[in-house]
Amino acid sequence: MIELTKIGAQLIFIGIAFFTVGLIQGAFIPKVKNSRMALSGHLTAVQCAMALAIFGVIWSQVVLPLLLAQFVAYGTALGFVLIWLGITLASLTGASTALPIAGAGFSASDSIEKAVMILVRLGSILSLITCTVLVVGLIPILGLF
Repeated sequence: MIELTKIGAQLIFIGIAFFTVGLIQGAFIPKVKNSRMALSGHLTAVQCAMALAIFGVIWSQVVLPLLLAQFVAYGTALGFVLIWLGITLASLTGASTALPIAGAGFSASDSIEKAVMILVRLGSILSLITCTVLVVGLIPILGLF
């Protein structure tokens, strides 16, 4: 039986709030410097938000020590938001080094390019680490051990 935990409820709230931000961002896609990158940011927000809400629903099944569970829950949310912020900043400024496919034909100042690179890489690393630990925390539901 899946039950709602405090962390689970918080993840659901963060996910739905993030989803709303992604929907709002979608309305501004044609108004930014790089609309392809804005579409990427919109989709990132919506997809990551759904993942966070799902994580919240299944959170009672995660078997991790409390501090590690908190790191995974909030680290995942932070990682997703950092990626989205980097992509959104790139859409507004034309930065393209970190995301060359969506950024093709655009460029920004070196400092903006570096900021986008840091946001996207840090968010990606944090998300990868926390989602990997989440997988480990879900292994017990398989009943193998």
